[in-house]
Amino acid sequence: MPTLTFSQLADMIGGTVLQGGDVSSSAVVIDSREVKPDSVFFAIKGERLDGHQFLPQALQTARGAVVSDVPNDLPADKGIIRVDDTTRALQKLASSIRARYDFLLIGITGSAGKTTTKEMIATLVSTERRTWKSWGNFNNQIGAPLCLDNMPDGSQVVVSEMGMNHAGEIAEIAGLMRPNVGVYTNIAPVHIEFFGTIEGIAAAKRELLENLAPNGTVIVNNDNEHVVNISRDFDGRKVTYGIEHDAEYRATNIRERGLLGTRFTLEAEGASRELELLLPGRHNLDNLLAAIATARAIGISWEGIERGVADVKPAYHRGVIVPLPNGATIYDDTYNSNPYALARTLELMTQAEARGRRIAVIGDMLELGEQELEFHREAGKGIPKSIDVVVAVAKPGNEARSRALLAGAREAGFGDDALHHFANAEAAGEFLETFLKDGDLVLLKGSRGVGLDKAVALLEGAH
Repeated sequence: MPTLTFSQLADMIGGTVLQGGDVSSSAVVIDSREVKPDSVFFAIKGERLDGHQFLPQALQTARGAVVSDVPNDLPADKGIIRVDDTTRALQKLASSIRARYDFLLIGITGSAGKTTTKEMIATLVSTERRTWKSWGNFNNQIGAPLCLDNMPDGSQVVVSEMGMNHAGEIAEIAGLMRPNVGVYTNIAPVHIEFFGTIEGIAAAKRELLENLAPNGTVIVNNDNEHVVNISRDFDGRKVTYGIEHDAEYRATNIRERGLLGTRFTLEAEGASRELELLLPGRHNLDNLLAAIATARAIGISWEGIERGVADVKPAYHRGVIVPLPNGATIYDDTYNSNPYALARTLELMTQAEARGRRIAVIGDMLELGEQELEFHREAGKGIPKSIDVVVAVAKPGNEARSRALLAGAREAGFGDDALHHFANAEAAGEFLETFLKDGDLVLLKGSRGVGLDKAVALLEGAH
């Protein structure tokens, strides 16, 4: 955020200055544990916690706060603004920044690959433009505005995820921020419990292109029929990418190298270029094509793109290779999961070179609705035969999903000696500590709520 006095900030968010109007701040926080000396603390009321509870702690360091409930005994040297709704005030600040400052905003949505694609786009664009990006998976009605609220002075491009669990969420975020470019990774049955059908998911994802800035551009995955369908009647600029279908930016002559990455020929703009992506898997190549198409759409040179591709690295817990001293190798993809992403990652396991066993540690896939057991059973049936060991891990308190996955694996021909089940991530990690051997290749993938990252941390610490 640009440096603002609390009086200026109040004007931008429609609040009332209670004290400290001349106090200035240049950063926004909503977590009292992340307060910095130059920050303003927005006391957000969430479903589980009310930020007002942590106001005394935040004001020990912050320049001041934005509140809806005014406490007694406020420190005299702090700026305080009262608003009716602190979440809405956070969003109004983002909207004001969007209106007052000249920068290009890229919004990314999709069922899988949003964070990796965001990181790739930012890496490519930052070779030639001052670039700011959202951190983690801050992609909802609070996280996306918070990204804009903390945009540094002089930023030329902002790259932000735009996620959803329900219809209308992307419309709210994109309507607030008005992206210049909307990027679609894919549309698949994720969060289907809230939508009923994949067509319902597609309709909700369409909200991004419906809320682009005037003369906006949409980046379309031509290999995903649902993305193609929702963008068919978009009358603005469309830029396409793909592998299986003709597209303006298309990968051909693909040479997959397992965990070492992928070499390919990029056919684009009437020329062929040989490129190498160090991240493994066809899904990461999809993400890179989206990033290249986006970077070219906003004018990044081919020289900048080639430099950026060489610098692309996996995001936190999203396909990170972790070699263990005992000779085993972990493929840490524990941040999230869904049937579509799991199938892609298991395919990667079949292509990877392994001196030892291929071991798939699969955590529950959450938010799949009434058909969740069938999704898990089908995922188990789809586990490739080249996988030697399957370890199913439940979210604590519900073993039905993981049991369904193992039932599907049995239907596919896996014997009981190759199947293991654990009620939580910690128990799975303790098992793997003694089970893994030199040369083993181990995939760990599950929805974040399962906590498989704890198993990764245990194994890293143990070895």
